[in-house]
Amino acid sequence: MLNYTSKWINTVSFFVTIILSVILFAILDISIFKNNNRLNNQISNVSVIYQNKYVIAKKRNIKTNLNDKLLELLQVSNIDYNVNKSKTITNKKEKETYSKQKEIENIWRIEIPKIGLIAPIKSGTTQEILATAVGHFNESQKWNGNVALAGHNRGYNCNFFQNIKKLKKGDKIIYYTENGKREYSVEMNEIIYQTDWRYIEDTIDNRITLITCVENMYEYRRCVQAKEII
Repeated sequence: MLNYTSKWINTVSFFVTIILSVILFAILDISIFKNNNRLNNQISNVSVIYQNKYVIAKKRNIKTNLNDKLLELLQVSNIDYNVNKSKTITNKKEKETYSKQKEIENIWRIEIPKIGLIAPIKSGTTQEILATAVGHFNESQKWNGNVALAGHNRGYNCNFFQNIKKLKKGDKIIYYTENGKREYSVEMNEIIYQTDWRYIEDTIDNRITLITCVENMYEYRRCVQAKEII
């Protein structure tokens, strides 16, 4: 009977020990699990923090790089803009200077509204000059006094004076030089001898005299003379 009781006690003790061990391991496992979770959370938080810091740092670095790049681009753009602007201004000035030069070159001219004439004037009355422009008698005045001009009226590419025969008293003649502009009113339109040079002589008042040939009358010239409108 004693042996049986002892065996029963040992058996109960063994099972109790097993049960307590299981309970203890369960408690320890739960604790370890919680600690692991806490540790994982802490690690995760630290990771997130460092990751955020890394992202922020990276963004800042990217932003800094972008800012530097933008600054560089802006500086280059400003340089290009200033260079282009300078070139534009230079080109504009060159064009204006060229335009003014051409304007000065072309400003010496005669206009007669009645016959729709606008013609350039050049110094001299040679065939080369009269082939491209109205010629100015060099012995006459260019501004004050009597301005004498010659031009073809037929048979050439530039027949600027072909219709001056239509001018009548009171018709307007406009004359331009670098000195300015003058307007004249026609006083006479006559046929003169080829050798009659008195009409291109200087005068006290301001006049303009136009000389051209007369068709089939080689010994004669047509002379139109106008006085300044005051």
